[in-house]
Amino acid sequence: MEETTDSFNQQAANSIINFLKTNVPKNEVQKIDSELKTELVFAKKRSKQQKRKPIKKKTRCLTRKEKKTLGFYNIPRHSVKYEDVVQMNKIWLEYITEVLAMDDGVPEPNSKNWETLTLSLYKADYHGCMLTVVRSKCPSFINKTGICIMDTKNTFKIVSKDNIVTTIPKKECVFELYLKKVKVTLFGKLLCAKPAERSTKKIKGHLHPDL
Repeated sequence: MEETTDSFNQQAANSIINFLKTNVPKNEVQKIDSELKTELVFAKKRSKQQKRKPIKKKTRCLTRKEKKTLGFYNIPRHSVKYEDVVQMNKIWLEYITEVLAMDDGVPEPNSKNWETLTLSLYKADYHGCMLTVVRSKCPSFINKTGICIMDTKNTFKIVSKDNIVTTIPKKECVFELYLKKVKVTLFGKLLCAKPAERSTKKIKGHLHPDL
């Protein structure tokens, strides 16, 4: 394509030069070649520069390893105050009430709406949720209560009322939370996925899995 364009341009230039040579005074003919040659060369260079498209820089997101190295997932034990995340819990309660349609009441366990409710719980975002550990393979976690400030693939990081951040392993624990006086039990082993992955992942029904 470029060769065809260059050939066409050269033919057009030759036609112009021949036209000028036949129409300008004889004493000016010698100047035509030198002057037009200079102007056409510059014009050719300029046209090539205009055709060049700016190189777009590709944006690259940080990998999980890079984020971990930078300390994105490290929350010091005494760095967050409970009173600072209470509002976060209020926002979460509004969010989960809307997601689960709690205003319509709790569906019967044998109904289709019940399955929809459980799937919505699995796919929900738990940042801001008030969680209590009711069972655990590690006795020191039992009765730990706090607001979740980080939901990762394998852990919940919660802030308790004594302003201490605790990392709770999901797989080892069973959690409870309350939604409008309705007690909900969550088996942590079923939540071992990143929040973004849970929202799109398909799961099969589970009945009272053990630790």
